[in-house]
Amino acid sequence: MKFKNAVFLNERFMETIVKCNEFTGWDPKPAYWFNRFVKKMGSSQEDYNDIRVKLIKKFAEDPEAEEVKVGQVHVQAFTTELGELLEEEFEIEGINKIKFPEGLQLSPAEIGLVEEIFDMSSFEDDDE
Repeated sequence: MKFKNAVFLNERFMETIVKCNEFTGWDPKPAYWFNRFVKKMGSSQEDYNDIRVKLIKKFAEDPEAEEVKVGQVHVQAFTTELGELLEEEFEIEGINKIKFPEGLQLSPAEIGLVEEIFDMSSFEDDDE
């Protein structure tokens, strides 16, 4: 599964992942794989955050200050490099789409956010 780093700024996506992770009705096998997915996403998020912090410090007014801020003169360059970082893709390897857990209640918008993670074939009509 491939994602762009921008997924970490999508609060709705992250909230939906938490909602799925907190669901207690998982069957054991898909629960195991979803937990593996969450751990790998967490690791990728840490990598993204490390690079983002380095980027902030690179363009900071005072990189050693307690509250590091991007210098006004560097905002455009910072924004450009941050945009490039957000567009970079990362891959969650070794995990195929996971069986959607029966009983998990998600809104249509939430389902749209996670349809790349879950096998939604059980929702498709046989007539189509």
